[in-house]
Amino acid sequence: MGTVDPQGLFPKPALAGGGRIPANVLLGVMAQESNLWQAEPGSIPGQMGNPLASYAGFYGHKGGDPAAYWKINWAESDCGYGVGQVTDGMRLSGHEKEGEKALAPATQRAVALDYTVNVAGSLYILADKWNEVHKADQKITVNNDDPSRVENWFAALWNYNLGFNPRADEGTNGNWGLGWYNNPANPVYPPSRLAFMNTDIDPNAVKDAAHPQDWPYEEKVLGWAAWSADTGYSYATSGRQDWPGESGFSSAGFRPAYWNGTADPYTTPGSATYNRAHATPSLDTFCNTKNNCDSASPPDCPDAACYTQYWWHESNATWKSDCATTCGFENIKYQTLIAEPGRGTRLQYGTPVCYTENSTPPNSLIVHSMPDQTNTYSSCGTTGTDAGNFQFTFNADPAATGPGLGQYEAKGDLHQIGGGLDGHFWYAHTRDTAHLGGDNGLRLMTVTGTWTLEKDVSWARVMVHVPDTGAQTRQAAYVVGGSDSTSSHRIVEQRANRWVSIGAFHFTGTPSVTLTNATEDGTGDEDVAWDAVAFQPLPGKPKNVEVAMGDSYASGEGASDPGGDDYDPESDYYNKAAGDRATNSCHRSRVAWSRRAVLPGESQTTAELETSWSPRLDYKFIACSGARHYDILSKDLSGELPQIRQGYLDQNTTLVSLSIGGNDMQFAAILQQCILPNLKACPDDTIPEVDPDTGDETGNRTPVLRDWAPEWAHSVVRPRIAKTLQAIHEKAHNAKIVLMGYPRLFDNNAQCGSAPGIGANEAPWLNEMADGLAEEMKGAASDAGTYAVFADPRNAFSGQAVCGSPETIHGLVFTGRSKADETNLLKPSMKSFHPKTSGTINYANAFEASLNR
Repeated sequence: MGTVDPQGLFPKPALAGGGRIPANVLLGVMAQESNLWQAEPGSIPGQMGNPLASYAGFYGHKGGDPAAYWKINWAESDCGYGVGQVTDGMRLSGHEKEGEKALAPATQRAVALDYTVNVAGSLYILADKWNEVHKADQKITVNNDDPSRVENWFAALWNYNLGFNPRADEGTNGNWGLGWYNNPANPVYPPSRLAFMNTDIDPNAVKDAAHPQDWPYEEKVLGWAAWSADTGYSYATSGRQDWPGESGFSSAGFRPAYWNGTADPYTTPGSATYNRAHATPSLDTFCNTKNNCDSASPPDCPDAACYTQYWWHESNATWKSDCATTCGFENIKYQTLIAEPGRGTRLQYGTPVCYTENSTPPNSLIVHSMPDQTNTYSSCGTTGTDAGNFQFTFNADPAATGPGLGQYEAKGDLHQIGGGLDGHFWYAHTRDTAHLGGDNGLRLMTVTGTWTLEKDVSWARVMVHVPDTGAQTRQAAYVVGGSDSTSSHRIVEQRANRWVSIGAFHFTGTPSVTLTNATEDGTGDEDVAWDAVAFQPLPGKPKNVEVAMGDSYASGEGASDPGGDDYDPESDYYNKAAGDRATNSCHRSRVAWSRRAVLPGESQTTAELETSWSPRLDYKFIACSGARHYDILSKDLSGELPQIRQGYLDQNTTLVSLSIGGNDMQFAAILQQCILPNLKACPDDTIPEVDPDTGDETGNRTPVLRDWAPEWAHSVVRPRIAKTLQAIHEKAHNAKIVLMGYPRLFDNNAQCGSAPGIGANEAPWLNEMADGLAEEMKGAASDAGTYAVFADPRNAFSGQAVCGSPETIHGLVFTGRSKADETNLLKPSMKSFHPKTSGTINYANAFEASLNR
């Protein structure tokens, strides 16, 4: 905040005995207190967000009982804020604890919102804790008491976390000093533990942070000071974000302290690693005859009354008699004053999208998530004046007691981030009924936000702005109010970082859009974001209302590279740390054939009309790589709801483009069997059998493929496709459905190196199988009814398949997401045996021909 003066608010504190706090000690405190976060963890480096509140936070949440964690308990509220979790002085005037004085409101605000002020406030508190254990009548010192040495802050850090029992308590409790809970000898901490985060001895010690309860507070702080914290992020001073493998990458949270000594191993006394490993004391340092404690059998206190017997108040404790040389030294990265680091700018990740006429669909009426003229503290300034209002709704807890109309637990899981449109959006976590939310029951953690347009429109395209952080759900359920559509709900896969159209609607009432955090997969692990909504007035119903559905051939798998710019980002996301649940590999390409086609009466492609927000077209792309018929009808895939349940099919739909059947035919398993070295040619081999109803493997093998494939295509795949077409027709009864077939995959008997393992006799058989499937698909379209037509792409790919010239279909590919597995064998890319970018043109031509028949 440019309007505050940290050192003016908190001048440099004086330490008893002189000197100052080593920077690495304070950094260790902040690493332990907040993981070096000033804002709550939904905001990324360089982004604004709600100030990080303590574990209990504003609402007094208790961590001991998971079932009751979200219950509001005002008596447990904690006023710790920011990177240093500053508590002292942050309570309201009149509500301070004994001996505390509330800071001025403007200073409290600065502590919560500005990390430099928070650091200064934290420094003040730590200095006060040092001074408290250095008062003449209650002095507790460590080693040689030189404040420039890291270890000598052990007692002050003990005091920082637990507080100090002053000498005046001696008459009441019979003791005084530092409490037993943080005593290193307390048996609640494993006596065999190594120094916290000691990666010199154990490279896996980075996992110590996952079970911090095994170390007393002061040992954790010294561990962070000695080995630093890994933030996962690396930024140059300029603000540019560095990435693994790039020069200068370092995700250390700060430069750690250093220890003098030789380069010998940590087992050698006098080596630097030995001195660092012994930054913390042995168990008998604070547990001995001086406080009636036996370190060989320390007391396992059942209550606080027991603790008082073992409070430490001896004047000095020493475990490094030569501290001047073997204790830790301050290590400062920035030796001279530098400017404030800038925002990370890699791919604009997390950067607000500031409103301009060019960044928004033409003539759109915007409704923000904040009131007019709100300063979002981002580069965008204020939110301006919009065309409506936004309102949250919460559900009161009927069991709650206290003043007012009850308590609203969901407010404790609602956060703000300085990203999205104009630098502000809200987010909460997705929840189903089992996770205190959902659409039924008490819905205590369900949050509902509604954008309402304050102008009348007849026809309008409705668009939602989705940020690229704080929005991971693939099941965000928007409901459009005031329209006469037979399907008012629309599912959006968030993480898009752009305007996303959810359809064109005819409004007969007040236009509104509602979104909740209730999802079918809502376990509280993913985020749902409320950003802005736009209504683009249209002169009437768009001429073409198309929904593109189906499998990888429809999604454009192979026409783009994973991690590149050509897949819609929400359909190409992989987070190894979060596991498969966080992965979306639907791979919807921006050059998929449905986007490259020119619809009848148009001069531009669908992609060109879509990107210009043409009033003549409403297009929605929901195809997903890997889809089978039940992924359209009833099963989730890549975390997305079944395509038919995403809400985009209704009475306004004029066209459905669809490719389905190849995965039901188990073509990938057949190709794999043909590629692998086997004693038999694949037509005379078998593949694992699957249950026709569930798709699960039965544990058996099929009959030989030469006999099995035609029968399976006719008796299983054909009815599945017809069933899918009929279900689509029921939702979109005015739409023409174009069922797109598959090309023959091989030319020249696949003898060119692009398809290793495919023999000269196997390639013709695989092409025959494609021909047989085409006939069954054509029959399925006929079985379904006159609303469905079959588009045959085989002639369009003639001479251009794998080993053709030009080759417009990939052979076996080992690029993209392919990684070496545990056996060091490369895995084939998903783009294998899918059309290249040039192949999607062939598909578009076949599609156009079917529309013009």
